[in-house]
Amino acid sequence: MARSPSEPPARAKRRLPLSVVPTVAAAPTPRAQVPCLTCGLCCSYIAVAIDAPDSVRAATEILWHLYHDHVSVYRDSDDEWMVQFETRCRHLQADNKCAIYELRPPICRTYSEVTCEVNADDEGTSFYAPDAFLAYLATRSRRIYGLVQKRFMPAPEHLAPRRLGSMRQPPSFEKRFLKLRGESPR
Repeated sequence: MARSPSEPPARAKRRLPLSVVPTVAAAPTPRAQVPCLTCGLCCSYIAVAIDAPDSVRAATEILWHLYHDHVSVYRDSDDEWMVQFETRCRHLQADNKCAIYELRPPICRTYSEVTCEVNADDEGTSFYAPDAFLAYLATRSRRIYGLVQKRFMPAPEHLAPRRLGSMRQPPSFEKRFLKLRGESPR
């Protein structure tokens, strides 16, 4: 049907887009920054880079580290691996200040309270006993885990954390670290 020139054009039905209101997930409550000189945690261990467990040899080296008391292995979110030896610096004083601050080595000078393990956003994984590492390895690489299990697996009683009175509870580093971050022991 044709419309006459005097009739207004029919209004086309337009659909107006609904405005989308993005849902905002509740941001996690940020942890309070732990000020330097509070804990001295950074002066209570030595960490050395090691190979990731991408071979049987590297995986068994990690096991060897974990067979020792007061030694743990840490994997950061970038898949960098370190062995950590709990040992207090002889220059750390009771008030968590450095007795040789003006003469401290460069590695100490580059350390920052913003990026220290207590304040860092990095959520890595620490292994304090062989059984925890092996459970992780079983999910990371079944092939390597299978080869380790076939040739280098001690009896279960040798893999669990040792319980020798107070000598081998979760290491003091782990307890202090979790307390400073406001987390409970795993």
